Amino acid sequence: MFLSHMILAFLWTIYCFLHSLLAGKQIKKKSQQLLGTSFKYYRLFYTLFAFLFFLALLYYQISIATVEVFEPRIIIETAGYILGSLGLLIMLYCIKKYFLGLSGVMSLVREEHPTGLFISGIHNYVRHPLYLGTFSFIWGLFLIMPHLSLLVANIIITVYTLVGIEMEEQKLIAEFGEAYKIYQKKVPKLIPFSKFKQQF
Repeated sequence: MFLSHMILAFLWTIYCFLHSLLAGKQIKKKSQQLLGTSFKYYRLFYTLFAFLFFLALLYYQISIATVEVFEPRIIIETAGYILGSLGLLIMLYCIKKYFLGLSGVMSLVREEHPTGLFISGIHNYVRHPLYLGTFSFIWGLFLIMPHLSLLVANIIITVYTLVGIEMEEQKLIAEFGEAYKIYQKKVPKLIPFSKFKQQF
């Protein structure tokens, strides 16, 4: 059982590494040079690859023998359902809002153009709502099903995402400059209402 959890941790680490590698500017630039006009399919391929890898990883995680980290109590399970449901709703909202652009589907019908800075709607309360929803969902799920395998996955996903957020913040500053710095001062990164909004 220990070995299977080590393999699980390794696979999640590989998944996160490939996820970042294939989304990186250097790989995209080289792929564009190699693929030419076919580069418009790159994001779609990337999305499909990530999705299929994710499904295979989940299947392995569910199939391995594991143990409960603690005995779930009704109050903990209730908190888990509330936290997980809230996270799922936020994730579905964000996926609906971003799907066509992020999946690469739109690149098949028209040329992609740089998107503007999202600062309205849920982005008026938190800068990274999709990541907030993800954290809320996976840790809420853990409170409901406190399996060691889920804990391993959650820790890796959380660490990877927190590091990714910092890197993404730097990219957004480079892209939007002072406008994003002002946005950073006004809106919390992950936890809504964690600080008062500052005026311009």
